[in-house]
This record gives sequence, structure tokens and C-alpha cells, in this order.
Amino acid sequence: MLGETISFVRRNLFLVCVFVALSCAIVVFSEYNESSHGGSTQFFIALYIGYCVQNTILNGTGRVQISQGMVGFGGYIWKNFLILLVVMAVAIGGPLAFGAASFSMGAFLLLCGGLFAIIYPLLLALVGTWPTTGIAGSKSGLAEAFARGQHGFLPTFLRLFAGIVLPPVVSFLLMAIAASMSYEADAVFQGGKISPVALALLIVSQSLGTLGICYASVVLARKFQFSEVARNSSQGDAVSEISEIFR
Repeated sequence: MLGETISFVRRNLFLVCVFVALSCAIVVFSEYNESSHGGSTQFFIALYIGYCVQNTILNGTGRVQISQGMVGFGGYIWKNFLILLVVMAVAIGGPLAFGAASFSMGAFLLLCGGLFAIIYPLLLALVGTWPTTGIAGSKSGLAEAFARGQHGFLPTFLRLFAGIVLPPVVSFLLMAIAASMSYEADAVFQGGKISPVALALLIVSQSLGTLGICYASVVLARKFQFSEVARNSSQGDAVSEISEIFR
């Protein structure tokens, strides 16, 4: 599925570059304005990227067809938002329920971040095809999505973990390397001027993040396709072909 992700990026390179540029601009603007609202905007952009990828795969177009409308986009947004709320409630509420409120702020945030990094791809592996149903025009609900997620759960979880968690980890390591070389890479604006090193790392970070989102979206779209084809067992050849992905 990495090959499919690269193929999508290659065929839609201009659009992907626009997404990366928008993400970088939001981070820079939020830092310059000292605003904390950039995260929600970035999440919306990430969802739109995922929608474009899955729509392209399910329709078999190869390229994003913006002129064809946005079928199922509203349901795709609120379902993903609901999944995120559940993950945040567990990642934050769980530690608080077990006495983590006594931890220092740094330790508490680290614990919540670690839980989020595990729970989010885990929940997507189980019910991540639920938002995809609207794009495909399917009426199946959350219970059917959970049934789909049980099949090939572990490889799906590992792929989603790689797509969602590894890009931020790599970005953090690059920042640590830059810091060890006496470069201040934690902020784009330093002393009222733009730091070239920090800006370059931001572009790399957002590019990796966008690639990871595309990969995770491909995984979920193929997961949905496998389940739908498997349900129509008359298409036996397609079943055996797609099922190789999730063994």
C-alpha cells in the first residue's frame, strides 16, 4: 500500500504540495499570532486530505476530481471528529481517573501523548472504515465497521500506527539532531526573524505528516473495499487478491 500512496502523491503532486504549504502557513501564522487555534484547522485539513485519498481510491479515478462534488464529506468529517473525541476522552480521562493529576505537567502530557499515539490508530483499526461508508455510498453503520475491523486487526493497526505516529516521531528526532548541532529549531520566528533551519524542518515535518495521512487513508480505503468484496463472495478472485494485503 506504500506504492499506492506514492502513486497518489505522484498523480496529485500539486494538490499535495498545496496541502503541505497550507499546513506550514497555519503553523507559522499561529506562532506569529501566538494563537492556539491552528491545531483544529490542521485537523480539518488532514481530514480533507484523507477524504480526497479515499474518494480517489474508491472511485478508481487515480486523480482527485474536485469538480465531481464532495459526496459523503459531511458524514466523513463528523464521524472522524467523534472518533477523535472518544480517543481524547480515554487518553486524558484514563490517567486522571488513576491519579495522574498528581504528576508534573510535563509527565502528564507525555503520558497522555503516549496513550493517544496507541489508542488513536487502535480505534481506527477497529472502526476507521465507518467514516468511509458515506464516500462509497454505503448505509452500513458503526456495528458493521467494527465487524470489518476485527478481520486483520493487527496488520491494520500496525500500518495505521506507522502512518499516524512515525512521522511525528521522525520530525521530533530531526529537531533533536538540529538542537544537538546548536540550531534552534523549536520555533520558526526567533528574534523577530524567520529561522531558515526551523522553516526547513517545518516543511519536512508537514510533508512527512501528509504522506503518513495519505498512507493511513489508503489502508482504511482498501480495508473497506476488502470487506465489501468479501461480502459479495461471488467475486472470489477479487477477494483472494485483496485479502493478501491484510494477512
